[in-house]
Parts: sequence; structure tokens; C-alpha cells
Amino acid sequence: MTNEKGPVILVAGASGYIGRALIPRLLEKFPQAQIVALSRSSQDSGDSRVQWRACDLFSLKSLEEALPQSVDLAFYLVHSMGPTASLDQGSFADYDLILADNFARALKRLNPQQVIYLGGLIPEEEGNLSLHLRSRQEVEETFADHQLPLTIFRAGLILGEAGSSFQILLKLVQRLPMMVCPQWTQTLTTPVDLPSVLEALTQSSLESQHIRQTYDLAGCRPLTYLQMMKETARQLGRKTLFITIPFFSPTLSRLWVSLVTNTPKALVYPLVESLEHSMVARQNYLFNPAWAHRSYGELLTKASLQTQPRKKIFRFRPRRRTVRSVQRLPLPQGRDGEWVKNRYLLWLPRYFAPLIKVKVDEELGHVVFAVGFGTWLWSLLELQLSPERSDPDRQLLYIKGGALVAAENKGRLEFRVVLRRQYVLAAIHDFTPALPWFIYKVTQAQLHALVMRAFAHHLRAQLKS
Repeated sequence: MTNEKGPVILVAGASGYIGRALIPRLLEKFPQAQIVALSRSSQDSGDSRVQWRACDLFSLKSLEEALPQSVDLAFYLVHSMGPTASLDQGSFADYDLILADNFARALKRLNPQQVIYLGGLIPEEEGNLSLHLRSRQEVEETFADHQLPLTIFRAGLILGEAGSSFQILLKLVQRLPMMVCPQWTQTLTTPVDLPSVLEALTQSSLESQHIRQTYDLAGCRPLTYLQMMKETARQLGRKTLFITIPFFSPTLSRLWVSLVTNTPKALVYPLVESLEHSMVARQNYLFNPAWAHRSYGELLTKASLQTQPRKKIFRFRPRRRTVRSVQRLPLPQGRDGEWVKNRYLLWLPRYFAPLIKVKVDEELGHVVFAVGFGTWLWSLLELQLSPERSDPDRQLLYIKGGALVAAENKGRLEFRVVLRRQYVLAAIHDFTPALPWFIYKVTQAQLHALVMRAFAHHLRAQLKS
């Protein structure tokens, strides 16, 4: 049900270039709407109908506090390829899983009429997908697991001035008088222009025929990346020499693309790895088949060809000396997050025996990791279970203290079941170490990664037993 004035619309990822462009379109369609725009920092709005709210999507509690009392329509325009902490230990795919799972958990309690997700094109031959494409697919599966009324849009390269992939293309063409083009430049793709994306998102909003549908967005006829670069160079007035070579060489491609465009590796590497797949929109799933008859040149004439400095690609800057560490663990059949947490507390002292000991107060949910021999123990890490924030599929423990923990620490550890109960994500968020930063990175951080790999091996052995 909408409120008396109009629908309540939630936009996650509102500070991104698509989110910012979408909000005015939504207000055109729903003049009486109330829009809640979520971003990492609070912002001022020049329109009383738009309220910006600061929110950490990695924190389910922060997200719940930022949500309005009711939501009719929600947009999810989030990705996590940028930095999330001073030290990130984990893949962006696992980060995306946590973000999507938090959003779905918080939103489903409000019973929205529709959730719209903008993801990436998935090749028809879905086997052996790159991590980038597989991550986009896992976000879709996460929303489906929580049974949200979902509308999915899949898009390839989006032509927009602030679009990261389009910026990479522009910089390659503008900065190289001669370009050696590996095999991936012969891969077919169907780019789409930003106005078409915004039109699709807006037209489908609160329209019942689009709920529980998946659409591919194609802005023009299919063409290769090489053809895209040649046409872009022509419209920029550049006489670039293109030389093709008959091999893929993803490693070299990632390196020179990052260097030439001055784009962070965290963004370039996953995108280049995806280019070995044909990224062509499926004809039977097109949102607007008429768009697919246009030419790429037509789209370019209406697009801004201005390049942006690197600093604007990732606007977020994490707090100094914070750590996020996420590991994907296998979940034995019939088990849950609580079982994995308890198993970890039993396994860890055995793995480090006889040095590390674990003391658990089951009544208070207090856990102490200590080092020592006999009766002499030195507390390294103290955790406190949050029963009100935990359930069998998500166990949350706050990091309360210990010799390895800085006084300003606000960290937490969680074990979260995801993806149709196939995996558990073991995640540490916002941890601040007591050790000097350089020493921490080469000692405690590396040890933690080693321990989690060993625990994953232990859980895989449980799958076979």
C-alpha cells in the first residue's frame, strides 16, 4: 500500500551515477513520492520529497535504522568493487553477498510491492563464468532466496559520463595513439545508453506485469569491443592505429588497461576477466526490442565523451586502520550458522594446541581467546554474542577487547548462511588492531587468513563424513 501522498521509494546505491540520475526520473513519474536515498554519508537534498540517509550496508543494524517504516518500491544499485576498509581480506563477490543478504533481510520485513535490481548481462552459456558475472548472478539468487517480488535488469557496458567501464574505454582511446588489441577485443557485446537504462527502470516501477521478470537491456546492435573502440576514436577525432593479436592474455590486458587509464586494479581486473564471454543481450528477454536496432554510433552522438579523474571513480574513503575480512566456507548438509560458530570455537584451540585456549561462558555468550600454559592465560581476543541480533542462520559476536584489539575498536564477527544453504560467510567487520599497522598486516592478518583456510578445509572434510 502506498501512503496518502504517493509511494515510498527506497534507493540503495543512490550516490552512484545511476542512482543520482534515476531519482529525478522517479519524481517525474511519481510527483507525490517520498524517496529515501541511502548512501555511505549524509547529504543535503534540494527537494523535500528526497531524504538522504547515511547507512553502512555491511551492517544489518545500520540498514534497519535507515529504512523508513514502510517501502512500496526499492531499487538495488550497489556493487562493492571499491575499497571498504583500510585492509580488505576477501573478494568483492563475497562482499556483494553480504550486502545483498543484508538488504533482503531488512527489506522483506516491510513487504515491498516491488524490488528492482540492476545487474550484469549473463551469457547464455552460463558455465565457467568470471567472478564478476558470477557475483551478479549470486545477488539475483540471494534476492530470490528471500522471496522478494523482484524485477531484474541485466546490462552490459553502460554509456554514461560517470560509468566506470565507459570511462575505461574512453581513456584507452584518448591516450593511446596505437593500441595492440588482444583476442578479447573480438568478443561481441551489446552496450546500452544511460537514458535507456533510466527509462527501463522507471517504466517498470510499480507495474505489476514486470514483477518477477528478468530483462536484458540492449541499446544497439551487437558489435565487438574493437568496433566500439574504433567508432569511439572516430567520433573523438582520434586517428588511433589498432593492431590485433590472436590470443587473450588476460594478465597483460589487465595490467596495461589499469596503467593506461589510471584505474584501480580492483575495478579493472574483474571487468577484463569478464570480457572472454560474449556479453550479448538475449533476444527473447529484451525490455524494449526497438532499442536493439540502433547503431552504437547513434548512442555515442548523445553521450558525453568527457573523461573523469581517477578520484571520482571510488568516492568512498575508509576510516584509517580498519579491517574487513570475509571468507566463504562450505556448509555441511543439515547444519546452520550456529553450528559453524560452535564448531569454530571447538576447532580453533585444537588447531593451535597447546598454545591457544578458548573459554566460553554459554549463559552469557562470552568468548575469550587466550594464550598461555597451565593456569597462566593472557587474553588475546574477547567476543560477546548478541542474542537479539542472532538467529540460527546468522550468528553475530561483538569484539569487546583483548590484547590484540585497539581501544577504539568497534569490530564484530559473524557467521552467515547464504546461497540456498551452500555456504557460510565468516566475516570480520570494522576491526581495529592494537598492533602497529605494518606489523599487523604481515603477522596477525596473514595468520587469520591461514587459520580460515584451514577451517574451510576442516568443514570440507565434514562434507565427506
